Order: sequence, then C-alpha cells, then structure tokens
Amino acid sequence: MTKTNDIVLEIEIHAPADLIYRAFTSATALREWLCHISTSQPKENGWFNLAWNGGYYASGHFINLIPNEALSFTWIGKNEPSWTVVEVTITPIDGEGSYLVKITHKGIGLDETWEAPRMRILRGWEMGLNNLKSTLEEGIDLRIVNRPVIGIYPEDVVNLNASTRESLNIPINYGVLVTEVLPDFGAKKAGIQESDVIFKISGKRIENIRALTTLVNVYKPGDLLDVEVYRGPNLQVFSVETMGQEMQKVPNSPEELAKELESQNFSALEKLENVVSDISDVEASFSPGSEEWSTKEVLVHLIHDEREIHRWMNDLVSDQERFYVTWPGDRLFRIRATLTSYPNIDSLMAELRRTLKETIASVAFLDQSFIRRKASYQRLAMELLGATKHIYEHIDQIRDNIQAARSHLNA
Repeated sequence: MTKTNDIVLEIEIHAPADLIYRAFTSATALREWLCHISTSQPKENGWFNLAWNGGYYASGHFINLIPNEALSFTWIGKNEPSWTVVEVTITPIDGEGSYLVKITHKGIGLDETWEAPRMRILRGWEMGLNNLKSTLEEGIDLRIVNRPVIGIYPEDVVNLNASTRESLNIPINYGVLVTEVLPDFGAKKAGIQESDVIFKISGKRIENIRALTTLVNVYKPGDLLDVEVYRGPNLQVFSVETMGQEMQKVPNSPEELAKELESQNFSALEKLENVVSDISDVEASFSPGSEEWSTKEVLVHLIHDEREIHRWMNDLVSDQERFYVTWPGDRLFRIRATLTSYPNIDSLMAELRRTLKETIASVAFLDQSFIRRKASYQRLAMELLGATKHIYEHIDQIRDNIQAARSHLNA
C-alpha cells in the first residue's frame, strides 16, 4: 500500500458562511480566488474543471455537499500520479462573525513521484487561502495587486490597420505597440515612449499582449527587465523596473457607480458625436484598406462591445461566466447584419447611446445579493470604468478614417 501524508491548512475568514461555501462550488467564485478558468456542476457527483494561466489544470467531482458547512471532492491535477481527495469544513467562531476554514488534502504520496506535485499543491492552497480571505473580506484579488507591471497600455501590432502599421515604420510585423505610457511606472522612468513597439523582453520574443503578460508575470515587483523596442526603424533597449499594481478605488454602491459611468460614457459619446457631426454617408462608408473598418463599421463594433458587456454582466450575476481561449472579435457578417438595421450615422449613434444607457441602468438595478459578493462587484466596477478608454481609442481611429476618406475623395 502506498504511504500517504495529508496536507492540512486552516485560515480564519470574516465573511458569511454562504459566501465561503460558494467560493468552493461556484465556477465564477473559483475564478475570483483560486484559478483563472473554471466550470462547475455543484451537486453530488457533479464535475468541476479548473485551469491556471501558468499551464496547470485540475479536475474532479463533488462527493459530499453540506451547504454552508462542509464539502468534499476528488482531485487530480497535471502530472500528478493519482487521484486524491479534498475535504473542506466551515466552522463558526463563536461571537465573532468569523469562520475557521479548514482544507485537508488527502492521499498525497510520500515517494519521489509525489515530491514536485506535493510542493505545487501545498503552495497553491497556501496562496489560494490567503487570496480567499482577501477576496471575501475586502474584494481584492491579491493576484492582481501582486502582479508586476511595467506601466503601459498595449495594442497588438497584428490588430492595427495597414496605414497605422505603415506609419510606425518598423521592420517587423509583430510585437506590442505602446499606445500610452503611464506616469510613475517603470516604462516611463526608463524612457519608453508612446508608439514604441516592444518585441523582446529579457531576450524572449514578444508576439502579442498575451506573450508580454505571461512573461512579465514570471517576475516580481522590483525586478529589472531588458525591454527591446523599435522606435521607428531604430532598435533601442531599456532597463525597466516592474512595479506592483494599485487597486482602483471603486464606488461603494451601484447607484454611485452608475452615476460615474454616466459621466464618463456620455463625455466620451459627446466627443464622438462632435467628430462625426458633419460626416457624409459616403465618407462614413469609406474603408481606408481592404482589411480596415469604415467609420460605420467602427460604430457597429462599439455597439457590439456594449452588448457583449450586457451579456457578461448577466453571466457574472448568474454565476455562469463563459470563457474564451482566444477572443473571437467582430466578424464581418455580424457587422454587415447590424448595418442593415442601422444603416446611417444618425441611427448608429442613437443605438450606441441606447446601449450605453442600458449599461448604466443595468448597474443601477443591481441588488444587494450581488453586492455582497465583494470580488464580483470589484471586478464589474473595474471592467466598466475601464471600458470608456476603448471608446476614446476608436474616436482617434474614426478621425483618421474621415481624414483618409476626404483625401481620397478629393484626390
């Protein structure tokens, strides 16, 4: 018989028992403290699947479920020799409104085949429990707070239109374009500028944003990275210090969040309306290149994005988030289909305004059962408050489109 040694960990958490229990059974909740992708069927013999961005994955099925008190499930992870069992208990601490959460991971072997898996499992549960406490008590995901950043807003070079790529005058067709450099972060201090294209970090090729994020996440705040960029045709190398992220302060209530979103979104919308106020239908339909959107198509894209936000909010509140290995983006058939219903600038702008109003109203109608889920509310608020930047990025694109259309039509 194989000898085994259990991993036993405990932590005190000041949060309602139902939210602690949810954290181990809900696919959305599991993403918020333990893994990055999850699916879950929380019933006896129901399955679950978990995956992490670093390449580790695990799966199993629920054995016993006692709501708000205890649960157990089978477990097998990548490169682990055999199945194990995890038991979780949630025990009240008298008079404190807190609970003792105890995890017992059983069946882990003592032989050398278990040496690396055991250390990975132990480290994973230790980090996970600390993050569980933080997300339930404060709504703060420590993986985000402790994630190193260099301080840029990026864009994949392959997603740029032909004229933008040509204006960069770089000798490569991949990499990450720096669209904005944030003050007081490592990139700014090192001398990286807007319109630089990052293509290597510490000698490793950077194809896109995902590759950049994956590589930087290997480091810790305070580490120095050799970042190679093209500034036009010229190669330059910068020594960039990574820094930890500061969590954005979000409004305390849905009503306050809705008011802030209204202010941000309609300021952006007003600027967009000014840009397209005197555009003709011919100019709005003009595409600068065979693979580039016209102004009308950019507006459809913004409408689709807002509709996608509505779907995601519904999924998040329902504890059933979808996931994508690669974001599919807007396909031409969908853009053309939407244009049949909104064929001109006036109708497109009216629909965009309506979808933005619907986003704001959806936030205002969120109820207390959702707000109790502090990490979910924090994620929702940060995502929505950051979405306005996307509108401004496309305002610049539309302005360039109009200029290209007028130059072409007057030629």
